[in-house]
Amino acid sequence: MSANMKGAQDAPLTDSHNFSPTEEASGIITRNLPARATQSAHLWGLHLYEGLPKQLTTDGIFAVAASYERVHAFVAEQYEMFTEEGLGCSPNTFAQKSKQAYLSTGCDLIALTHAGRTVGIMVGAPEDWSSYYVRVFALAPDYQRPSLTRRFVRECLFEPLARHGVERVVADTNPANLAMTRLFGELGFFVTGNQLTDRWGALIRYTKFLDPACEQQFHRRFGGGAPRRKQR
Repeated sequence: MSANMKGAQDAPLTDSHNFSPTEEASGIITRNLPARATQSAHLWGLHLYEGLPKQLTTDGIFAVAASYERVHAFVAEQYEMFTEEGLGCSPNTFAQKSKQAYLSTGCDLIALTHAGRTVGIMVGAPEDWSSYYVRVFALAPDYQRPSLTRRFVRECLFEPLARHGVERVVADTNPANLAMTRLFGELGFFVTGNQLTDRWGALIRYTKFLDPACEQQFHRRFGGGAPRRKQR
């Protein structure tokens, strides 16, 4: 299960975070990573790491603040074929360095861990002044549980973003990614666009409205009136 894996495969940067042996062995970071000037913090004063680590399941899956190196290692192990390089692109040195800096300092990085193993990641950042873009969301195949995904997305993404006044969450995925298509539908996303890109191929844009007024406006403008809201 993976949203479009844009730009998550690079040579690892030096990890400046020193965790205790217990933290490294468990995968549960019990203290916050040093504050980073992420785009969310700069634009909205939002730190998605607040409240982490957070236990998501009774069998001990946690959402934790992640380093770039943790995210990089997961992508390299699980989803290398979804990276820019895995799709045959060859970014120049400048682009590689800029991408590393963007992902490691500008983006929000969250990992899902279980018994010392990274089993999922989320990489995101503001797309504009009122929209949050989920660049990467992926779970290891053995952990693609609808209940886990729904709780993580709602409690670690939707709720904090909505509290800060962010109007929508947007994400792209390949049309053939049926798992993500089903997930987007279950979480109340709408199809709001499509594009054919030179790096990622065909993509469908999905939008989750966090502000009910924005959702109603969307239906009035493009859907012939607002449909009845149905709780799933």
